[in-house]
Amino acid sequence: MHVFCNLEDTDDGLPPLCDMTFEVVEKSFDESTSTWRLTLSARATPYEPVGFAVDIPMIGWKEQIDGEEDDAFHSFWGPVTLRTVGHESDRLLALLADYYEIPSSSNKRLGWPFKPFQSRGSLLSKGWIFPQRVNCLGVGIESDPTLVADHPVHMKLFFDDGEEDGHYAEVFLDVDLPQGFCGLNEKDEEYRSALIHWLSLPGVVNANPHR
Repeated sequence: MHVFCNLEDTDDGLPPLCDMTFEVVEKSFDESTSTWRLTLSARATPYEPVGFAVDIPMIGWKEQIDGEEDDAFHSFWGPVTLRTVGHESDRLLALLADYYEIPSSSNKRLGWPFKPFQSRGSLLSKGWIFPQRVNCLGVGIESDPTLVADHPVHMKLFFDDGEEDGHYAEVFLDVDLPQGFCGLNEKDEEYRSALIHWLSLPGVVNANPHR
């Protein structure tokens, strides 16, 4: 599966929204924390594979109901964690930043189309390193994340530092565990810079001010 196999064409003459599709290559349920731990990977031909991991807890979600009866809208709020899987995650960040036309602090933008990544060392020299872990706020949109083992779940992730004029971003995370696929789909182009900010901070990153 190619990471860009489901790019969304907006029919406005602009480049497609950056929708990324991954295969669930590993999945395990951590009984000690009641958490699904998923490892995601995708081809990025002619470049090396890209990927990341996501932790979805089965506890701690709070249901919110807006409206009444047939018009009721159900959402489920809780924590979601993105994790690095090493070089595949660093390459994912580099690929995403170049698609967004955002240069790293240590390297000028390569331009579009991409040049193939020559080696792990050359990629790391560009300055793109995915965090060890990013804790963010998630919301299941008319879908309960605690049912992810048996049903597709449509979520939106929030990255927020709690500041009025701070770094704020949103992105969709669609998980279809029964089919073995996952999508990391762009919400809006205005969040691109902030998303790269969060995904390039070092160490353990708290992007959930409510946690």
